[in-house]
Amino acid sequence: MGENLRSMFQRYASMSDSEIKALHPSHDQASVSALLDRFEVFQQGNCIVHHMFGDDIVKTVKERHPDAYVTAHLEVPGEMFELAMEAKARGRGAVGSTSNILSFITEKSKEAAQRLADGDASAKSVKFILGTESGMISSIVKGVQETLRTGGEAGDGVEVEIIFPVAADAVSAVDGDLQVVPGVPAGEGCSTAGGCATCPYMKMNDLEALTALAEKVHASGDNWGKDPILVSHLPRQLAPEVAARGAEPILNMRDFMREGRLSDALVADVEHRAMSETDLKDTLQQWAAMK
Repeated sequence: MGENLRSMFQRYASMSDSEIKALHPSHDQASVSALLDRFEVFQQGNCIVHHMFGDDIVKTVKERHPDAYVTAHLEVPGEMFELAMEAKARGRGAVGSTSNILSFITEKSKEAAQRLADGDASAKSVKFILGTESGMISSIVKGVQETLRTGGEAGDGVEVEIIFPVAADAVSAVDGDLQVVPGVPAGEGCSTAGGCATCPYMKMNDLEALTALAEKVHASGDNWGKDPILVSHLPRQLAPEVAARGAEPILNMRDFMREGRLSDALVADVEHRAMSETDLKDTLQQWAAMK
């Protein structure tokens, strides 16, 4: 996600001052460029699934759906993010939160209904690439249906196709011909690449492995703490204050989603936070001791 944000800001930096101010009145080329100079992302992050399937999925989308609108969450794999950013620059895409994507799709669906009412036959069919987790599909479909219902006869004549690109290996076959796309309710499918459903390492976590672990714990009884294999897999115990710090980013994100702006507390923290050299050294030593 960090690289996606960097890519987005780089695109913004190439825009004119007036275009940037249309996005946010307090910023221009100079402020965005200054932000990029200070923007740091963690370079060592890695997801094998994204590397295995990211390029293939984007290639398929380009080949099969060149006329579709493209939407993407900020945290999708870089290839899909770039595709959505390119589409956004042409007015045919959206990048942002779930609500941003839903608003874009419903607005374009409404536009299609109006164009059809005005006699534009090409508006009968509209396609959207949904570059995010499959858990969003239901809310998107519901929003589009409500939009088209309010469009009267024109809305009834519009066909909206929501295309969820996902790696073929992530699709699970169940009884009969029914195929299931992995999603949040199933605990997998963090991305268009399929997430854990296509990860060769996560596939090692099968029922046999779980059963073997449970049997080993049961056989050890109260002496499980003396079993070197079980002890080696114990989760690292973090101090309560460390766990609380880890929750701060998600809480700040929730505040932003609820209020539509950065909270005063977060802004004050960013503006005034300072760590002395001694404090920094002590913090690093504490982290090293917990490893």
